[in-house]
Amino acid sequence: MRKILITGGAGNIGSALTAKLLEDEKTQVTVVDDLSTGSISKLDLSKPGLRFINANANSRQDMTEVMLSGSFDYVFHYAALVGVKRTQDNPIKVLDDIDGIKNLLTLSKNTGVKRFFFSSSSEVYGEPVSIPQNEDTTPLNSRVPYAVVKNVGEAFCRSFHQE
Repeated sequence: MRKILITGGAGNIGSALTAKLLEDEKTQVTVVDDLSTGSISKLDLSKPGLRFINANANSRQDMTEVMLSGSFDYVFHYAALVGVKRTQDNPIKVLDDIDGIKNLLTLSKNTGVKRFFFSSSSEVYGEPVSIPQNEDTTPLNSRVPYAVVKNVGEAFCRSFHQE
């Protein structure tokens, strides 16, 4: 049995991934979402193998409980404060997502997770300096907190992978 955790699983991408993964009856998916930007209606809670937990992915306490009770093989970290207006109106709340990334990576490392997936954004490149943009040559040009958090998240993932 494959055990998967998806944070932000009631959002657009997380809910679509949840539905696809549950097509395999040998997969159990635990979705964690605080429903601040996601919607429970995007999940089919009657699906066998699906468990929903209303919790804050940035809370070390919440996620420690989830991770220790789950014995997950894979973690997909899609939880984030999203939406241009919302992120611009709440820049400090956006920065809280850094704690969530760091906590989940540490918990994943310490609980034997096989692979950690992080959802970044093209926003890390900011305004294009040339078109087409090339991931290997375009400088990181983050100017808004959301993009900075995604940059930091990528750096954390690289560091944990290296270590």
